[in-house]
Amino acid sequence: MTDYGPVRVLLVEDEAMSRTFLAELLTTAGYDVQAHSNAMSASRAFPTFRPAAIVTDIDLRDGPSGIDLVVALKKRHPTLRVVILSNYAIAPDRRHAALAEAAYLRKRDLDDPKMLLDTLQSVLADARSQPLDARTAAGKLAELTLAQTEVLRMVAAGYTNEEIAARRSTSVKSVETMIHRIMLVLGIEAHHSTNARVVIAQLFIGEAGPPPNSSRTDSPPG
Repeated sequence: MTDYGPVRVLLVEDEAMSRTFLAELLTTAGYDVQAHSNAMSASRAFPTFRPAAIVTDIDLRDGPSGIDLVVALKKRHPTLRVVILSNYAIAPDRRHAALAEAAYLRKRDLDDPKMLLDTLQSVLADARSQPLDARTAAGKLAELTLAQTEVLRMVAAGYTNEEIAARRSTSVKSVETMIHRIMLVLGIEAHHSTNARVVIAQLFIGEAGPPPNSSRTDSPPG
């Protein structure tokens, strides 16, 4: 439970009996659960439901796998927390960024329902331990105007305010004002302990991927 109501969990399991059991388990534990039998259905429901976490089987039979689903969703929603279920012992490939923080459970371990609840609670606790700015701002990128998004893309690519002004045929002061407005939309404050410009650049890259010339961000824009 959060200040905004029950934590939302997207459940994806192709076996009807298991899906019903897991949905009831999570609902009884206080979660707001939406259950789906395949990746396509879950993906379509995601934008409206906007869960904090996903619990998914790897093998979803026809269509994309649970891993495919997680990778696709994490590209757009990097703060999504993940629990992956399998019938087999898993040697996860954590080289993919989308799987780096995922928790894995064998289905036979679900004989003890507390295993899933403890695991889910753990990954959600990891999310709450992240800086508030990063957790709340990621979902607000869609609220930016096209012009703000373009300026943010150039910030993420490592361009200075002077370079952005030259490319947009505007003044440096105008660029500074635009960046300040972007920070306001994202709810990020510039202060002595946080380089807010780097934070917004990282948020953009996390949501949209590295922009062209992003290698320039090896030296954070100032």
